[in-house]
Amino acid sequence: MPHKPQLNANSQAIIAALMGLHRAFPLERRIGKEACDDTRETYLAILLRWVQTGTAPLTTGFDPGSLDELVALDAIFIVNEHIGCPPFCATPTDIQVHFPHETLHALSALDALALPRMLNAPARIETRCAMSGETIRFALTENGELLPEETGAAVVAFQKVASNINRYALDLAPGIRFVLPLHSNTLRQTLTLGEASAVANSFYAFQRKLLKDTAS
Repeated sequence: MPHKPQLNANSQAIIAALMGLHRAFPLERRIGKEACDDTRETYLAILLRWVQTGTAPLTTGFDPGSLDELVALDAIFIVNEHIGCPPFCATPTDIQVHFPHETLHALSALDALALPRMLNAPARIETRCAMSGETIRFALTENGELLPEETGAAVVAFQKVASNINRYALDLAPGIRFVLPLHSNTLRQTLTLGEASAVANSFYAFQRKLLKDTAS
């Protein structure tokens, strides 16, 4: 029997977190297997608008039936006729992602880590530690990679905020936050910034593929 390679602790943490995220928020499955073709096209159009403009698109101009289905699938959320489409957030939050030409907000730490690669642009994340309130700042490259000197700027903590997850924006995202490393020993589940970045970019990889297939 061939020897099965052992995963290191870093890989195990990434795989476990990614599997848990897919179970709690099966976005890729919902878009790929549960949405009808017209709804999937609307989802892609919303994503494309976000990537092209860096602002929340208005509901005007999109098929209302497709929008209703996407809301039911928890693939988008609508606030004052503006469409949020994770990792893109339509409302201000306590996590700011500063790009060269605009500032976006993120519902969760993972969403913030996914945005630079989605937009193919370097960014600087600014937020406050969820435990102490102290400021956290660090930079990411256009590939979503951390600068070597900033890998220890924070960790990402996963905390349960709801018994049942019906809405990502309300029941899951608020519990995924940046905290200072000194608090990691008091928390049940944390990832390093490098691990969390790998999880975030893997989770949203299907969106980048959708956009790439459209462009080709």
